Amino acid sequence: MKQPFLVICSCLLVTTLALGQKKNSMSDKDLITICKTWGLLKYYDPVVSSGKIDADSLLVSALDQKLPAEKTITVWIDFLKTKTAPKSSEAISCKDPENRNVSTTWIQKDKNLNTLQKKYLSELISSNQMPGGYYCQKADFIRYNGDNEKTNKGKALEENYRILNLFRAWNVIEYFYPYKYGISKPWDDVLKEFIPLVKNAKDALSYKKTMMLFSSSIEDTHSRIEPVNYREIFGNYGAPFTYQIAENKIVVTKPVDVELCKSLGIEYGDVIETVNGESIDKIIQRNSKYISASNTSVKIRDSYNYIFYGEKGSFTIKGYDKNKKPFEKKIDRIDRSSAVWFQNGLPDNNLVRYDEASKKVIYSTINKDNIGFIDFSLFETSEVDSIMKAMKNTKGIVFDLRGYSTNGGVVKTFNHLFPEPKWFGILTRPDFGKPGRFCWQDYIIREDYKYIGKANPDYYKGHVVILIDENTQSLFEMWSMIFKTAPNITVIGSQTAGADGNETTIPLVNGEKMIFSGVGIFYPDRKETQRIGIVPDIKVKPTVSDLQNKRDPLIEKGFEVILKK
Repeated sequence: MKQPFLVICSCLLVTTLALGQKKNSMSDKDLITICKTWGLLKYYDPVVSSGKIDADSLLVSALDQKLPAEKTITVWIDFLKTKTAPKSSEAISCKDPENRNVSTTWIQKDKNLNTLQKKYLSELISSNQMPGGYYCQKADFIRYNGDNEKTNKGKALEENYRILNLFRAWNVIEYFYPYKYGISKPWDDVLKEFIPLVKNAKDALSYKKTMMLFSSSIEDTHSRIEPVNYREIFGNYGAPFTYQIAENKIVVTKPVDVELCKSLGIEYGDVIETVNGESIDKIIQRNSKYISASNTSVKIRDSYNYIFYGEKGSFTIKGYDKNKKPFEKKIDRIDRSSAVWFQNGLPDNNLVRYDEASKKVIYSTINKDNIGFIDFSLFETSEVDSIMKAMKNTKGIVFDLRGYSTNGGVVKTFNHLFPEPKWFGILTRPDFGKPGRFCWQDYIIREDYKYIGKANPDYYKGHVVILIDENTQSLFEMWSMIFKTAPNITVIGSQTAGADGNETTIPLVNGEKMIFSGVGIFYPDRKETQRIGIVPDIKVKPTVSDLQNKRDPLIEKGFEVILKK
C-alpha cells in the first residue's frame, strides 16, 4: 500500500531532527550527490522502484530539510529499511548487453557518501533481483515510460519543485537515453552546470529557457520541451518572407506577404549577409543553444525559429540582389504568432504538382529520359504497386526522402526493389532489470520485420537513387537505411538530421514534457546513425546560385548519375 505524503514527511522530520539542525541552503555539491542517489533509489531500491514510496515526496521533503547530503541519505536509507520490500523475481539476464552508458563508479568516488552508504547503494546495483518498474516501465513496452510520474502545476515554480523537475529529467537521461555515451559534455558535468541555473530561474520565462537549454544539452534532434512555443522565447514578430541558408548566407525563397515584400523591394533570390549588423553564423551560434540538434546541419535548418524574430519593431538587413547589386533595408516585423507557412522556406519542386482535374497531388513522374521520380513523403500505400509497376522498365528511379510522413505502408516499396529479404538494422533498448544498461536487439520494427522485402527474381533492375539532406529525419533515416541495402543504389545529398529512435516522453512537474530518442538505432554491424546521420555517396548541397535560379542540384545530380550508368 502506497505511503501517504504526510507519513513520509513525518518519518523524515523525526529522523532529521535527531540528526541535526537544517541549514538555510544546500550546497551544489550536496545536491549533486542527492540527485544521483535519489535516481539510483528510484530505479533500483525494491521499495521505491515499485511505487510503494512516493519518490517525489522523498526528494522534496529532503530539500525542505536542507540537511547535508550524507545526513539526508542516512535518513532515506534508515527509513527504507523499515519498509517491507515487495516480492520480486530474479532479473532476467540480458543476452547481449550494451554497457557504454553504465556509470556507477561515482558511488565510490563521492566524498559525500560514507562507507555504509556506498555499500548499500552498491549492493542495490549488484543485486540479481528485478527492481520494480513503477517509474520507468510499462508492460510490453521496450522504451522508458513515465506514465506514473506526477505533476504539480501549482508548485512547479517553487525552487524545490524546479530542482525536482531537473533531477527527474536528468535521471531519466542517465538511465534510459540510449545515446548518453555520445553526448559531448560528460553527463555529470551537465548536472553540475544546471543546478545553479535552475535555482536562479525564478520566473516562468527564465525557467522555460533553462529547461530548453537542458533539453538541448543531450544533442538529440528529437529532443524538445512540449508544448513547443519558440515564439515565447524569441518573439511573435518576424519577416514577411521565408528563406533557405546556403554558403552561410540567407536566400529569400518565398515572399509570402507579396504586397509587403513588393513595397520593401524584397524579391525571390535576394541574398542577406547580415541582420542588424550580425553575420548569419553568429546569430545561429547565439540562439541555437535553445533548440536541441544532433549536428550542425540541423542547427542551420532550425534557424527559421529565430533569425528574424523579436518584439514588434524592425530589423536591418544587408546583402545583394540577383544582379549583385548591394542593398541595406529596414524591415518592419509582422505578427507571425499564428502562421505556419514560415516554417519551411524550401523552394517549390516542379516535379510535384497539384492536379485540378483529379483534385490530388501528383508526386511521381517519368521524364523524357525514361527516369522515374517519386517524392517518398507523399507516396500512398494504395499506389505503391501500381506506380512501381509503371516504372519497372525505366533506366532508374530517384526517390526523394527530404520530406516526412508517418506512413509505414510504403515498406511495400522494397518488395519491388530487392531480390530477396534484407536485414537492415538493429537497436538497443533499456534493460529494466539493470537500469542504465541496454540490450542489443537484432531487429528494429518488429521481429517479423527483421528482414524487409521478399524473394523476387523479377525485382527492379534499374539504378536507384535516394536524395537526403538535413530534413531527412527519424523514420525517413530508417527508410534510407533500408534503401541502402538495395542493389544498384546511390545516395545523394548531405548530412541528415541524425535523430534515430522512437520519440519518448519524460513527464515534467509543470505538466510539460521533454522528448528524447528512446531506443538506439544502428546498422547490423553496429555502426551508428545518431548525430552522424545517413552518409551520402555523393555530397551535394544547394548553392546561393541554385536557390536564386530555382534549381534543385540534388534532383539534377540524381538524373545525371542514372543517365551515366
